[in-house]
Amino acid sequence: MSAIAVSSLVAGLAGIVLSGVCGVSFLGAQSPKEAAISPAPVPAQIMGGKSVFVSNAGEENFNSAFGPVFSGGSDRAYNQFYAALEQWGRYKLVSTPAEADLVFEIGFALGGNPPPELGRLRVAVRDPRTNVLLWGVSEYVQSAILKGNRDKQFDQSMGAIVEDIKALVTPGGAAAKP
Repeated sequence: MSAIAVSSLVAGLAGIVLSGVCGVSFLGAQSPKEAAISPAPVPAQIMGGKSVFVSNAGEENFNSAFGPVFSGGSDRAYNQFYAALEQWGRYKLVSTPAEADLVFEIGFALGGNPPPELGRLRVAVRDPRTNVLLWGVSEYVQSAILKGNRDKQFDQSMGAIVEDIKALVTPGGAAAKP
């Protein structure tokens, strides 16, 4: 093998190793046009909904071996989310799913996430006539040693999930959120 062929082979192998180690691909680079994907539409039921039934999906593992992880009891996520929607005023909150255009199912699960997350708030947006899941948003609650600080983390995550819903129903809002 000639010195030029060996040099080309070494350079080619070095490029393969570099792209494999660094995760860099020089062959499949996308142009900015290809990388920009236009956002899919938010379901019409979400954008046009006027009334909401808030469903309590409950809390999992709200207590630890040392007692409650948060103050406010096991219905805290439901009560806090309902109050935030009421204060926002965007939707008429109704008492049965049959009266609603949408169902917002709020739940909290403790654990199951790597630190620093302590748990996860989740809102599932459903069509009350078909029970089809239209959209879902989640926010993680960061852990803290003191209960008062865990409560603050819970409040911050609840505020973020309400903002996620607001962005979803604002034209262009869901697409704008990273």
